[in-house]
Order: sequence, then C-alpha cells, then structure tokens
Amino acid sequence: MTDISGYVAAHIQERLAMEAYELGIRVDVRGDVVHLRGEVVSQERSRAVEDAARDAAEGRRICNELHVIAVPEPDGEEQIS
Repeated sequence: MTDISGYVAAHIQERLAMEAYELGIRVDVRGDVVHLRGEVVSQERSRAVEDAARDAAEGRRICNELHVIAVPEPDGEEQIS
C-alpha cells in the first residue's frame, strides 16, 4: 500500500465510523478501487457503509465485499440481578 492509499483508506474508515457508525470494516485501496470487507447485520447497513465510503473515496470505484450476517432475536427478556 502506498502512502496515498493508506491515507485514503484511513480517511474512508474515519468516514465510516462517523457517518455509518461502523468500526469493524476493513478498507483496502488498490489503485482506483476501494475494497470494503467485513460483516454487517443487514443489507441496509451494507448500503449505508458503501454510500459513506463512496462519499469519501474521491471518485474511486467501490467494491463492496461486505457479508450480511444473521443476528438472532433474544430468547426472552434478559434477567438482571
């Protein structure tokens, strides 16, 4: 990763944290392509991450490789003692 690629990746990760509220997304910049990798809980979250990355990518192409994972509903109320 060149210095500019590292800067762009860090800039996009900062934008993902601030706008999409996602901290665990890996951002790799290779030339004019930004690769997004990681897990999100819904298609809506995936789109929000992609949109935030696109806003920060300065015209680079976005390759969304995020995986949507199923998050099961709780089995009932949590008992707090």
